[in-house]
Amino acid sequence: MAIWNEETLSEFNELLGSDRPTPGGGAAGALVASVSSALLMMVTALTDDESGEIDEIEEELALFREEAYGLMEEDCLGFREVIKAYRLPDDSSKAAENKKERIEQALKEASLPPEKLMELSLNILKSALDVARKGNKNAWTEVGIAGLFAFAAARSSYYNILINVCSIDDEKFNREKVKLAEDMMEKARKLRDELDEYLHQELIDCQHL
Repeated sequence: MAIWNEETLSEFNELLGSDRPTPGGGAAGALVASVSSALLMMVTALTDDESGEIDEIEEELALFREEAYGLMEEDCLGFREVIKAYRLPDDSSKAAENKKERIEQALKEASLPPEKLMELSLNILKSALDVARKGNKNAWTEVGIAGLFAFAAARSSYYNILINVCSIDDEKFNREKVKLAEDMMEKARKLRDELDEYLHQELIDCQHL
C-alpha cells in the first residue's frame, strides 16, 4: 500500500525526522510537488471559465498530484533496494563482484524517480504559468507559492541525481544523467523566472504604483 495512504502527514514527518533511511529527500520532494499541484487546483476551482480551458488544466493537475504520490513511494522503494545491495555479503571475490554489480544496478534504478520528478516539476511549472494567466487573479499568491514548490521539487531531484552518480562507476551513464539533469534544471529556472516576473508585475500593477 502506498505510504501516503498508510500515514498521516504528521506520521510521515516523524519518519522523515528519524534515523530511518526512508522516507528521505526524494519522497519529501515528491510531496512538495503534490502540494504544488494541489495549490494550483485550488486556483482552478476558484476560477469561472466557460471555455473549459481551466477544467482541462485542473484535470491535468489532478494527474500530476497522483503521479507525485506515486513517486513518493517509488523513491522509497528504490533506495531500499540500494540499501539491500550494500548489505550483501562480500566474503569472497565472487560475492564481492556480485555485490558491486548489484549496487551499481540499484543506484542506476534509484536515479529514475528523481529524473521523473524533475520532468513532473517542469510540467507543473508550465501549468502554473497557464493558471497565472487564465486563473482567478485573487489567488495569484497561491500560484506563486505553487511555482516555488515545483521549482524546489525540481532542485531536490537535481541534487539526488548528482549524489547517485557519485557512487556509480559507469562514466557514460553518469555523463548522460548529469547532462539531462542540467538541461532540465535550466528549463526549470527559466519557467520559474518567467512565472515570477509575470506575477510580480501583475501584483505591482494591481496596486496602481
